[in-house]
Amino acid sequence: MRIWGLLLFVSVLMGFNAFGQDVVGSGKIPSTYDRNSITLMYAQFASENHSSELLSKINNISFSDKYYNNNLESIPFTPSFSRGIQGLSDDLKQHLNTQTVGRQILSKWFARQSDGSMSMDLVFERGMFNATDAAYIKAQATKLGNAVLKDYGNRLIARSYVLVLDFQSIATMQEAKIKGMKGWKATVTGYLYKISFTDEIQNSLYEAWIYPEDTPEVKAEKNQKFNSLNVPVEFVTKSTVYVTASQASEDSQLGKFLKPKTEDQLLMELVQKAYDETLYNLEKAHEDFMVKTTIHQVRPIRAKIGKKEGLKCDSRYFAYEYVYDEKTNSAKPVRRGVIRATSRIADNRQVAAGQTETSKFYQTAGRKLRTGYLLRQQNDIGVELTAGYEAGEVGGAYARIDLRLGRYIGIKSLFFMLEGGLQSKEYYDNYVTFSKQDIFFYRYGAGLAKGLMLTRNIELRPYVAFGQEVATHEDWKESGGDLKVLYAKGGANLALNLKHNFQLVGGVGFYAFVSDPENDDEVESVGEKSWNEYFEGREGAAAMLGLKIMF
Repeated sequence: MRIWGLLLFVSVLMGFNAFGQDVVGSGKIPSTYDRNSITLMYAQFASENHSSELLSKINNISFSDKYYNNNLESIPFTPSFSRGIQGLSDDLKQHLNTQTVGRQILSKWFARQSDGSMSMDLVFERGMFNATDAAYIKAQATKLGNAVLKDYGNRLIARSYVLVLDFQSIATMQEAKIKGMKGWKATVTGYLYKISFTDEIQNSLYEAWIYPEDTPEVKAEKNQKFNSLNVPVEFVTKSTVYVTASQASEDSQLGKFLKPKTEDQLLMELVQKAYDETLYNLEKAHEDFMVKTTIHQVRPIRAKIGKKEGLKCDSRYFAYEYVYDEKTNSAKPVRRGVIRATSRIADNRQVAAGQTETSKFYQTAGRKLRTGYLLRQQNDIGVELTAGYEAGEVGGAYARIDLRLGRYIGIKSLFFMLEGGLQSKEYYDNYVTFSKQDIFFYRYGAGLAKGLMLTRNIELRPYVAFGQEVATHEDWKESGGDLKVLYAKGGANLALNLKHNFQLVGGVGFYAFVSDPENDDEVESVGEKSWNEYFEGREGAAAMLGLKIMF
């Protein structure tokens, strides 16, 4: 059986390059997706602030279900070099190659033992796990059956990546002088490398394969060949993210309503976020990390991907149709729509058997989609910026930021919103001058919004928000300062797609001022009048029109 497995291994290696060239049309979008493996490493610079505390958390990272875990015996290492102006990419590459990380990864794949013997078991196991329902059904129609699926593991070896994390500017909230908060912040750069698994290396590996019948002299010779095997890693790309893990202090007003976390717990959250966000960013730019599949059904849209592919609520996918191009005499992929995952994500973390469950999606842009369209993962930042004008008693220039929360809390199309507005308006001044004046107002607030797709290209987004409005005038500086008040706001916006990431937005919101007015000197008598009495009629509905861009 071991010899049969090796022959199978060699036959697949001969056709390896053909497996890796699956590119469709001029769009250069691969039509298939294979799982990648990641070897995580942490570059611990002893001079970096809090590096010792960070070191104690690295081994507790929860690794993504999307990637095979190819971690070596130790994740951390201490570099013998310092950070240069251009970063660490070249120095890290040299370190990884000097430490023969590529060869160690091959040892992991083939479960190489101390006596030099190797096994195909892990390769076959990963090949079976990688296979889709379509591949399973196709394999059952052949004489080899599941042996074909085991072959899939061989084409995964060259998709072995090394991710090195470098934490910089690690600081507590106190050290960062952020009042009322506890926790941590850091800047993290992830350096991505890939092993070079060439035909020459494949042949050298085959020559170093030890058989049970080999003599001790032959085994020693083959061990020497393996130990001299050069498997270099090549730099692919890097990604830098800013991460925080913080919480309101227990003695703050907000902190009294939260379950307190220790600084140690928050540091673990920071490390986990660094890993998660670095991978998320790399998935936006690196083709191998983008999941590809097809639409399995429509109404509702479903696809046979799930937790095995790292799918999360609100993950974004582009849908493509292959269109024949007469000029090139070939089919090329043309984007037809944009979809996002709902919270109904299939747990497909098992070997395919032809009946894998599907995950549910909803469409946010484009035309009517059809079964069989290619889906390609297209991560976004999850930030939407709106700029416009509000017309009403409370109005003026308006701006808003919506932050998509789906992948963090598992509720589709839920947003945390920040808004702000500016307005200059004439009122009878009942505060200082007791005459008509142009008063300048600015306001800022935060809230929650929920998107509801009415059609493929029209979204209704109700929201609630709370904030503060400040009224100011130069004549007030010597008489108590600016006036301020808290407001509550409810409303809804209607957005029409001009492009998948650019919208025309209109809406109506209602302002209600819910606290007693205060001034900079906190004079108690200020609150004897309501906001409406200071500025007559200042409340009620405001209509908004603007443009939104999504990142």
